Amino acid sequence: MKQLKPQDAQFLYMETENNLSNVTMICVYTPPETPVQAQVEYDPLAAISSQLQKRLPLSTIFTHRIKSVAMNLDYPYWEKDPHFQFENHLSRVNAAAPGDRTALNKAAANFHSRPLDLRRPPWEAQIVTGLDNIDNLAVGSFALLIKLHHAAIDGTAAMQLFLGLHDSNPEPTTSPINVGNVPEQHPYPSRQQLLRKARQNYLQSPVKAANRIISQLKSMRGTKTHTDLVPHVKKPPVPKTRFNQAVSPEKKLVTHSFPLDQIKLLRGLCAGATLNDIILGICSGALNRYLSHHQELPNIPLVAWVPINARRPGDAADDGNNISAMAINLASQISDPIERLQLIVATTQEAKAARTGTAARMVTDLSQELPSVGMAAFTKLLLASGVTGKICNLAVSNVPGPTAPLFLKGAQCREQYGMVPLGDNMGLFFVVMSYNGSLNISITTTEAILPDDTFMVNCLQEEFTLLQQKLNSGK
Repeated sequence: MKQLKPQDAQFLYMETENNLSNVTMICVYTPPETPVQAQVEYDPLAAISSQLQKRLPLSTIFTHRIKSVAMNLDYPYWEKDPHFQFENHLSRVNAAAPGDRTALNKAAANFHSRPLDLRRPPWEAQIVTGLDNIDNLAVGSFALLIKLHHAAIDGTAAMQLFLGLHDSNPEPTTSPINVGNVPEQHPYPSRQQLLRKARQNYLQSPVKAANRIISQLKSMRGTKTHTDLVPHVKKPPVPKTRFNQAVSPEKKLVTHSFPLDQIKLLRGLCAGATLNDIILGICSGALNRYLSHHQELPNIPLVAWVPINARRPGDAADDGNNISAMAINLASQISDPIERLQLIVATTQEAKAARTGTAARMVTDLSQELPSVGMAAFTKLLLASGVTGKICNLAVSNVPGPTAPLFLKGAQCREQYGMVPLGDNMGLFFVVMSYNGSLNISITTTEAILPDDTFMVNCLQEEFTLLQQKLNSGK
């Protein structure tokens, strides 16, 4: 029987009616092109239903529900749902006319904004058909939306799940990609057993925390601090922007794509720049354009919350959450794109030096030893304080994906996007996912915060084009 980790449970404790802890994967497909499959009409609902049911053993997420302990005395457990019915987790909708990208994004946002039924395994899937007018995709294209609770999965684990649902060629295989062993099932403990276990965990948490500190301090001997490794970059206060306001329960999705190879070339603009730095630079430049247009650009930089995969080697396929984060100065007040990028690179290098070593892991490890009651109370206190908008203006998450095309029952996945939770006082989240030669940007926000989404997309494209021009001209 598996217990939720503290970081997993935190996404349960922080959930409100306005801010659900949903994570939604959005995959767009074109119908099969092979001669045999093309001879019969392709039914997306039947094909995906068959594929998903075959891949249920991929993860216990699909068949297990979250069982809470009374009064949050201990972290919840995963319990096999004795009443699991696959049909309760799959639905189908037809995209609104004319079946274009706007219609898909609205359908995905509506799906993402609905709460999951936590009496069941915390996931739902929806097929969106009638996507006949999406750019250069074939008539009859469709999308698969998979929504999971963030308590069950983070971005890295979600990508592993995405891989496992697909095949590497048009002909379906009998076994999924990267399927791990399904853990042995044990009877769910009684209420008395849970309370005894809760008491034991509560009493042991201070000892475990102390042991973690001792272990980490020993391993830090002789290591340099981040201030020894790179020049210190002063951290400015976080300005107030339109992105830092209460968010509505109805979320909005905005999407745009770039050629990945062209994005990678932009690393030549600044020594030491990474792909993630280029992404941050494009987002920062777009925000500079957007806020300047509305005469709302602060004279101090916006700050982005950037999640980091904290898994150790070999843990990538593990379910649940294992993330850290860094706050990045986006230098958004600087008009010159190269100067802006240089400051972003310096900031990320400093943040990585502070967080990728042992000192950073200490913070993540210690959070694993908080008792459930303490974590629940701490989370509610943070929400009430509105601290999110005081430490960042927005979030940017980069999740690397597969470099080759993937297929689901013969249908090829052409595009991949994602939606994530927001928070009060933080209503703009860029999710960046690479797939098969494309870099796909998904923006989770609300209508009140970003009413002119087409203009934001134009700002992203214009900043990318400007950086290309700078590269081609030698700056």
